[in-house]
Amino acid sequence: MTFEIVTNPATSPASLLFQQCLVEIVPENRLTNIAKDEIGGYFLQRANPTAVSEDLWMKVLNNTNGKEKINRNINHDPFLSQLPVALQFHLKDKEIKWKSFKDVKIASILPKEKNEKLELIHVMPGAKIPQHTHEGNESFLVLHGSYSDEYGNYNAGTVQVRSDDHHHTPIGHSQTGCVGLAYTHGKIKFSGTFGKLLNLIAN
Repeated sequence: MTFEIVTNPATSPASLLFQQCLVEIVPENRLTNIAKDEIGGYFLQRANPTAVSEDLWMKVLNNTNGKEKINRNINHDPFLSQLPVALQFHLKDKEIKWKSFKDVKIASILPKEKNEKLELIHVMPGAKIPQHTHEGNESFLVLHGSYSDEYGNYNAGTVQVRSDDHHHTPIGHSQTGCVGLAYTHGKIKFSGTFGKLLNLIAN
């Protein structure tokens, strides 16, 4: 399933950033990305040349130098420095605005677009997210720590794809908790005892 996520074309900023983080974190997806680069290079070599401005090369160099400075500046933040580099660059000038739900914190990474959301999920050690599903698919990349649900245990570097009929109750690892990146389609739908109330709060 992770292969499908990487090879499918990104159709939005949220899906593109999620794919970039996925390639960086999950080792086997790096090979897929290398193959994509090789194929892209093959066709690029056979493309007709296009004239560009004389100062283009200097603009590229200046842009690269700026990114190196940004990388040094964000490394002082322990939380940011543990995130994928693609996500670090995206958040470099932004404040992470967390919404706290007891022992679970959620931060939107990009504005919602066409029912697509990209969010950081921080589950504290031993904390539980009430049973839920989503109106569409959910792809969850574990960045740090681990979590478990009714179907198994998931460590850093793994990705889980859930369909809209997949109900689960994630629980953060008792010692490390879990930090993950969630790419979702549609609203979350809580289905437990207090589902209706939680849906009003979350959505």
